[in-house]
This record gives sequence, structure tokens and C-alpha cells, in this order.
Amino acid sequence: MTNRNGNRSAGQNGNFAGGEIIAKDATSITVKLQDGSSKIVFVSSSTPVLTSVQGNLNDLNVGDNITVIGTQNSDGSITSQSIQIRPIGTPQR
Repeated sequence: MTNRNGNRSAGQNGNFAGGEIIAKDATSITVKLQDGSSKIVFVSSSTPVLTSVQGNLNDLNVGDNITVIGTQNSDGSITSQSIQIRPIGTPQR
């Protein structure tokens, strides 16, 4: 997960940006990237804006798309440190 300060930068193809919003108007936001540069991101009223909220184990259901961060055990299993439930259609990174 990206923290509030967005400690991520643009991806290989320039189609991903994460950082601090430093300006906003009706049609765009400007994001300050980790390397100090900035990127203009055009938005519209139909742009989905997603937020995360704290959940618990009861929120995990068979069929959910999740991302797990944890430590791999010697038998190949993982001891989880965090689990993020991802919206349907969200690609894994």
C-alpha cells in the first residue's frame, strides 16, 4: 500500500504515479513525485477515487482478490503482515 505521502514514483511506462498532491483544480491534480519532480494528472467526474478502511478477518471471503504482504516460511507458506482486499478487475502488481 502507498502511504499518505505516496512514497512511490512513476512506473516504467509513465502510467502510474504516486506522491503528494500539491495542486488541484476541476480538471487536474498535480502530484509531487518521490524524486522531487511533479506530474499533472487529468481527472473527470467519472474518475474512480478509491479509499481504504481498516477491516478484519471477517471481511475476507472466498473469491476475494487480495494482495498479501508477509514473510515466506520454509514450507512455502506465508505468515501475513497485512492483507489488502482489491476491487474486482484491479490487476496485481
